[in-house]
Amino acid sequence: MRVSSPTERRLAALGPRLRRQLERLYGSTGLAIWPRLEAILRERAAERPAAMAALDEARLADPDWFVAPDMLGYSTYVDRFAGTVEGLIGHVDHLESLGVRYLHLLALLKAREGDSDGGFAVADYLSVEPRLGTMADVERLAARLREGRISLCVDLALNHTADDHAWAQAARDGDPHYRAFYHVLGDDEAQAYEADLLQVFPTTAPGNFTHVPAMGGQVWTTFYPFQWDLNWANPEVMLAIVDTMLRLANHGFEAFRLDSIAFLWKQLGTDCRNRPQAHYIVRALRAALDIVAPATLLKAEAIVPTALVPPYFGADEGSDWDGGFEPECHLVYNNSLMVAGWVGLAEQSAALPHAIVAASGGLPRGANWLSYARCHDDIGWGAVIGDLAGIDPDPVARLTIAAKFLDGADGSWARGEPFQSDGSVLHGSNGTMASLAGLEAARTDEEREHAFRRIALLNALSIASGGLATLYMGDEAGLLNDHSYRDDPDRAHEGRWLHRPVMDWDALDRVAALRISGDIRALRTARIASGGAGAPATIATSTSALLGIACGSDRVFLNFSPHAVQVGDLAGWHDRVADTPIGDDAMIGPWSVLWAGPSA
Repeated sequence: MRVSSPTERRLAALGPRLRRQLERLYGSTGLAIWPRLEAILRERAAERPAAMAALDEARLADPDWFVAPDMLGYSTYVDRFAGTVEGLIGHVDHLESLGVRYLHLLALLKAREGDSDGGFAVADYLSVEPRLGTMADVERLAARLREGRISLCVDLALNHTADDHAWAQAARDGDPHYRAFYHVLGDDEAQAYEADLLQVFPTTAPGNFTHVPAMGGQVWTTFYPFQWDLNWANPEVMLAIVDTMLRLANHGFEAFRLDSIAFLWKQLGTDCRNRPQAHYIVRALRAALDIVAPATLLKAEAIVPTALVPPYFGADEGSDWDGGFEPECHLVYNNSLMVAGWVGLAEQSAALPHAIVAASGGLPRGANWLSYARCHDDIGWGAVIGDLAGIDPDPVARLTIAAKFLDGADGSWARGEPFQSDGSVLHGSNGTMASLAGLEAARTDEEREHAFRRIALLNALSIASGGLATLYMGDEAGLLNDHSYRDDPDRAHEGRWLHRPVMDWDALDRVAALRISGDIRALRTARIASGGAGAPATIATSTSALLGIACGSDRVFLNFSPHAVQVGDLAGWHDRVADTPIGDDAMIGPWSVLWAGPSA
C-alpha cells in the first residue's frame, strides 16, 4: 500500500480550506488556478531542507509553542545592530543572554534605490539588501539561531512593491501580465476612490494615487509614490506571493511580518481598509504555509482599534463550511496596548492601559498577541481613537495632550519629537524608549531612578500582558535619541530615524544598560515562574493610577503615578522580582512594578 508523504496528507486535509479562500476571492477563476497553485505547493515542499522539515514535525506536535511564558522577542535593523548579517551571527550570544526566542530583522530584503521608506519599498523579495549580505548568510544565521531556539522573522510586504521591482519594471515596459499586478486608474476613477480614502502620510505623501505616464494613468500608491499597491483582485498576484513566501520559508525564516495587511483589498465606496477579502487573502497564505511549512508563523501588522483586531486571528465561518474555525495569523501586534502605556505615563493614570488590557482577552487557541513598548515606527496616537470611542467625548483632545507631553511640553521629562508634523496636528511621536521615559533629560540620581522605573514599568506592561513581548534594538541598553540623522540627506526628511540609533556595544557594560537589561531578565523570569502566557485579564484596584494584571498564577501591579500608592492586603504573596515576602497593606513606589506570586 502506498504511504503518502506528510505534505500530501496536509494537502488533503487543508487543501479544501485553501480552495475555499480562492473561490471567495476569485470565483470560478480561483478554482481554475488550483492546479497551478497545487504544483507550487508540491515543488516548494520537495525543496524544503531537512532541518526545516524536522522543525515542522516538532511544531505540529507542539502547536502552541509560541504561546509560552518563556517567549521573548527582539526587533532590530541589521545594519544598525551589527553592520551585516554575518556580523549579526557574532552577536547571537547577546540575544541568548536576554532570553530571546524570536528575532525580527527589519527591512532585510533588497529595497529600491534611493528613498525606500526605511527599506520597506521592496525591490526583490528573494534577495537580501546587498550591503547587508546574501541569502546564504541568512541561512547560516538561521541555523545559528535555531541552535539557540530563536526563530527568525522577516518582513513580507503584501500591499505593495517598490516601483523598481522586476514586476513594476515589466509593467512600465508594457508587459500586460505584470501591468495587471497593479492598480492603474483613470483620473475620474481615481478621484471617485479618493473621496472615501484616508491618507497615511498627509504631509509628506498626500493622496493615494500617483500619475505614472509610462503606465498610462494613476497608479495606486497608498503610502509613497514609489510604493505601488498590488492588485490582489488578480489571482496571478496570489500565485506569485505564495511562491515567494514558500521560497523564503525554505531559506530558514520561521515567521513573516505581514506589512500593512489592512489595505490589501480595494472596493469603491469604502476606505479600502479591513475589507473581508483582506482576511481571505491572509487565510489563503496561512493555509499554504500550514501545508508546506507549518513551523512558520504569520504576524499581522494591523494597526487598527482593538475591537477590529480579532478577525486577523481567524474566524468560525458557520454552517456553510464544515471545516470549522479558519485560522489566519498566529500573532497580531497589540499596538493599542503600546500606545496606552505611553498615554498612561503622560496622564499619570492607568485608565487607558486598563481598558486595553481588558479588551485584549478572548484569543482563540493557537493565537497570541505580540506586545511591545517601542518599535521602529512612531507612537501613532490616532490608532487608539477607535478604542476611546464611547469612553472619552473628545479623544483627539485627550491624545493631543499626551502627545505634547511626550514631545517635551510644559516641563515634561520626556524628550520625544512630533512625527510628520510640527506638533499642531495629532499624528505620532518619535523617540527611543529611554529618551521618552526621561533618561535623556535626567540630571539627578532621583530623576535617573524614576526614568529607570518608567522603562521597567512599560516593559512589565508588555511582559505581564501575556503576549510575545518584543524588545526594540538598543532599548535594553538605554540608548538615547540619535539626532545625527539630520546631517544625512538621505534620512533627514524621515523623523523616525531619531529612534533608530546604531547599537552601542560598549554601552552594555554601563550603568543604564546593566539596570535596564537586569530588570528585563527579572521580569521574564517572573513570568516564567507565573506560567502566564496568552490573553491577559485585569484585576480591580483601589486607585486609577494602579493597573492590576492577572498573569498565570500571579498578580502584577503597575503604578503609573509619581506617588506611592497602596495595593492592599497581599499577605501570603511573594515579590518575584525583589525575592521578598510582601505582607499586608502593601505599598508600591512611584512608577513602580510589584510582581506578586503565591508564597511557596
